[in-house]
Amino acid sequence: FKQLGWIVTIVIAVSLAAAMTLTPMLCSLLLKKNPKKSKWFAKVYGPIERFLIRLDEGYAKVLRWCVNHRKTVVGFASIIFLASLSLLLVIPTEFFPTQDNARLSVTVKLPQGTRFSLMRDNGTHLLSFNIRLVKKTERDKFITEISDGIRELLRQHIEIVSSTVSTGQGNMGGQSTVDIELYCYDFNTTDQFAADLAARMRQVEGCSEVVISRDEYTPELEVVFDRQKLAENGLNSTTAAGYVRNRFNGYTASQFREDGDEYNIRVRYAPEFRNDIHAIENILMYNNMGQGIRVGDVATVEETFTPPTIVRKDRERMVKVSCVVAKGAALSELVESAQHELDQMDIPSTLDYKIGGTWEDQQDAFGDMFMLMALIIILVYVVMAAQFESFTYPFVIMLSILFALTGVLIGLAVTRTALGIMALIGLMMLIGIVVKNGIVLIDYTSLCVERGMTIKDAVVAGGRSRLRPILMTTLTTVLGMIPLAVDKGEGAEMWNSMGMVVAWGLTFSTMVTLILIPIIYSKFAEWNARGAARRRARRERNKALGVNEV
Repeated sequence: FKQLGWIVTIVIAVSLAAAMTLTPMLCSLLLKKNPKKSKWFAKVYGPIERFLIRLDEGYAKVLRWCVNHRKTVVGFASIIFLASLSLLLVIPTEFFPTQDNARLSVTVKLPQGTRFSLMRDNGTHLLSFNIRLVKKTERDKFITEISDGIRELLRQHIEIVSSTVSTGQGNMGGQSTVDIELYCYDFNTTDQFAADLAARMRQVEGCSEVVISRDEYTPELEVVFDRQKLAENGLNSTTAAGYVRNRFNGYTASQFREDGDEYNIRVRYAPEFRNDIHAIENILMYNNMGQGIRVGDVATVEETFTPPTIVRKDRERMVKVSCVVAKGAALSELVESAQHELDQMDIPSTLDYKIGGTWEDQQDAFGDMFMLMALIIILVYVVMAAQFESFTYPFVIMLSILFALTGVLIGLAVTRTALGIMALIGLMMLIGIVVKNGIVLIDYTSLCVERGMTIKDAVVAGGRSRLRPILMTTLTTVLGMIPLAVDKGEGAEMWNSMGMVVAWGLTFSTMVTLILIPIIYSKFAEWNARGAARRRARRERNKALGVNEV
């Protein structure tokens, strides 16, 4: 994003320099006062010119009617704006859209103790592998559809404990997840609650996969020595533990030498004498007097399960239940479903939870983006106030930003696109783009007022004169964004929402600029004119009375 910001800044600076220097110079060389038009030119561009003239005349009539019925137009526009805000309740949100990078990562977990692995993750019961697909343009299914199909196939094998299918690296362009973080000191409480929550989330529509971060408990055999019996048989716990360890791991009895090389000779019990509880109880140990004592005589052998690795966050034990957003669903929708399931569950008093993952990253990013938008709006307003030498007219122009938001919300709702980071970047771009049309319109209208026109006539004349430039700038930008909005090539998912937001927002904002901005300007101009008239009358009255104003 920093590189994108620098590129945009440099492009704008270069284009501004060219517009202020190169363009006027070329106009002086290429434009003619009374150019001669050929018959071919009149035949080709004649219909276009007549259409534009009729468009100017029609717009002037509509604008004059709107100026004479300002309350009706402003009331109707206000209703549209307020109604569009209700779309925020139905428009889903996301962090980054899932990209089809033609790569899948699959991890399959078999029961503990299964002797098979592909040498990636720790454990003989884990299988991890990558899948490389052909380009998205060469197949019919999107990558999330393929991953959902793989998940369904893996679920058909009962010997598989769990499986995960990842469609990307990290959050940017990868699969979106809702991580429900459970905080509790007791293992049994968190294990039971995490299992219940995972079972509920697997039934939720829009959730394609649920993974619990805590691994399964590893089975082991534990030898518990009785210290009193050890002492009665002339042994201690260290010696006894050493005997048992050597029978399993072996001990180096000697070295085998061959051709100058030495090899350790490790001695230990054969597998059939150390693979069950009865065999371990029969292991012989010897005390200082050479007497043989079996493990079963001085200890008990129990089959237990070792606790998994303890993961801590904020100095508390934490278990994470990760829910993957399915194709066609949105991150915010899955968060609402997860919260609904949590509200229905009986949460133990010793357990606390927090929704994190991609949702937490999205909330942090959205907060930063909205703060940047507020800063941009303030800077734009300050610049316009300095140029117009007025606090009123920049405020009128800034209203176009509100209706650009209306266009964005309508576009997101119509196209069923989620509001994400790229869409917010497009909205930030709109803040600088939409005010440009208002500046062009208000500047010329103010010039007409200074030339002696009435406010209503100046509004109509200014709108008619600046209709074509406004339409040209809008059409060039919108048409340039349409390919970005509808592109289906590789990596297009990242930029579709941004192109769509700019196209919809600019289109709707332009319509508002051409109708609503002149109306509001005329009202503020009338207030300013009446205020100026009152101030002149007061000064003249004070002058006649001989009163000096301070």
